[in-house]
Amino acid sequence: MADTTEWGFPKGRVAQTLRKILSPDATDHEVEAIFVCLTNHLLIERKLNGLLYRWLKQDAPKPAEAELASKCDDALWNSIVKLTFATKYSLVEPFFAAHFPNGAPNVKKINTLRNDIAHGRAGDAKFEGQPISEEETVEKIFLAAQFVSMQLDDFEEMIDRPHALAELWRKRLTDLGEPLLGSLGKE
Repeated sequence: MADTTEWGFPKGRVAQTLRKILSPDATDHEVEAIFVCLTNHLLIERKLNGLLYRWLKQDAPKPAEAELASKCDDALWNSIVKLTFATKYSLVEPFFAAHFPNGAPNVKKINTLRNDIAHGRAGDAKFEGQPISEEETVEKIFLAAQFVSMQLDDFEEMIDRPHALAELWRKRLTDLGEPLLGSLGKE
């Protein structure tokens, strides 16, 4: 068994070897700080994807055929994930910021940081005016992303609250033998 890949890179260290070729001046600490920044941005984007999908799907009319319903769900998901982060957040921001004014600015700060890193400005990347090379800054980024993530969960609960209440009333009316709105006048 060869100790190198087909291209001659040491097995188990391909990413590390390529990083040293592509960016020889980057230290392990800088690479780890960049990884933390990008992973936290991805955490928020995944939350936004799921939130938008469930928000839009819950009131969309469902096709009767299961196969067609599944195709509609897939099409919605694919449309959401293709949107830019800024577009996704712009759909949520007016409502999210109204209810969570302390967390909302962090979304844009983390996205700006991600853009700086992705566009080759990692060495100059800062969060709240502090370089990402400092340990305290990496901690702040992590805590800010966790805070936003929890607030997005709370926001989604707010969105779902009327639907949960309607389901509770539907069950109660059914238990009482009362007609539901959709069945009024149909005897």
